[in-house]
Amino acid sequence: MDENEHHIATPLNVNAQLNPSFRKLHSAVLIENRLYIFGGFMDNADPKLLTDPNNVFFYLDMSIPFDTSSLPWRAIPDNDKNLPLESLSTIFTGGVAASIGGINNHTIFFINNESTNATSPVHSYDSQNNLWNTQIISGDKPIGRNQMKVITDYKGKIYLLTGFDFTDQAGVNRTSGMFILDTINLNCVIRDAPISRLGYSATLLPNGIIVYIAGSERNYNIPPNNFNEIYLYDTNNDKWDIKLATGNIPTSDAGISSVLGLDGSRIIVFGGVADSDNFLNVLDLTNYEWFVPEVRGKGPVFNRGEHTANVVGKYMVIAFGSNTISQVKYKSSGESDVLLLDISNDSEYIWTTSFDPTPLTNLNSTSSSPAEPLASSENDNKTIIIGCIIGLILLVSILSVVSAYFFIRYRENIKKTFQTSGSENGKISIPSEYDLSYGKSIK
Repeated sequence: MDENEHHIATPLNVNAQLNPSFRKLHSAVLIENRLYIFGGFMDNADPKLLTDPNNVFFYLDMSIPFDTSSLPWRAIPDNDKNLPLESLSTIFTGGVAASIGGINNHTIFFINNESTNATSPVHSYDSQNNLWNTQIISGDKPIGRNQMKVITDYKGKIYLLTGFDFTDQAGVNRTSGMFILDTINLNCVIRDAPISRLGYSATLLPNGIIVYIAGSERNYNIPPNNFNEIYLYDTNNDKWDIKLATGNIPTSDAGISSVLGLDGSRIIVFGGVADSDNFLNVLDLTNYEWFVPEVRGKGPVFNRGEHTANVVGKYMVIAFGSNTISQVKYKSSGESDVLLLDISNDSEYIWTTSFDPTPLTNLNSTSSSPAEPLASSENDNKTIIIGCIIGLILLVSILSVVSAYFFIRYRENIKKTFQTSGSENGKISIPSEYDLSYGKSIK
């Protein structure tokens, strides 16, 4: 076995039930129907949060229906033997940043903080084979941190916007920058960036643009009106742009989360560390206008900051977090570590406690059953009814053919947009969280 590799574990006891400690500033990475949670910390929390492998790295089983009162947390097989705790930065040095990467969409890349110099800056976990690897990265040394929101694009490149001073490979001190880690070719470069933030949100759009929202300065001060300026980074052309937002602009904040709405035209923002009664805001990407969405259902009593949010099926899945800097008020109020927001209807979101893994395509379809025969003694009525049925069948058939034609063209356009050369098959694609929630993978 290669000296850089840890033990290969046999997938046993996959369904072991866990009761993980509450935490903030953790990572949450979605791979097919598993939401992997790594790290995090909490003041005066259970010390096992930093030392117990099964409390540091585990996953939420999203393949089954569940209620948030009884969460299906699962242990990772042989985690106590394989998790390289000694090679991953602790919270006291800023933790790590984690995101999906690699040729296939089943590998998590963990990027260490620069304060840890005794080990490789990048480790990876192959979820398919339950295998940890140490990655040798050429070029600039990537630097991760638990307050840096990680984005992986459709070409397998990880983007980390820094929020602190650092020294690059040439010995140059920098106050801002963007680390771009190519998880296919295993190299890293640093690009200039107009902002330096911590605790911001980052959202990847289907056109390859990353939208950066809010966040704090390196001294943890929150800039005034930090939701007014929306920063856009074009991953295809290495260009930055700024959009001035309008509408019901949220109160300045950090420690927020964001996800892309299912229609791709809006960004949903939740939570933060500021004292605010409005937990949920939406940015309309057609005109960069903020608004408060219509929501029903019993939502959270307390705001949450420094949590995570992922799209799984039709839900925005919010995990853990804190209330203010060092409190976890939601635990004392009996709220679950996981919140579910049904975002399938843009007109009205729904807070719910029930998770349904059924794909949206099935949820939106209606089953049909044969109609009961209509009794009539008059032949002309029968003729009219038969004619209507035949006409309806013809109309449905025509619409089906047209819909299939445009659907095929749409899929082909998507493939052309997201495919690139470099793998053995000449095609590499990292699906979006929306795709991953349905287990889609391009091998």
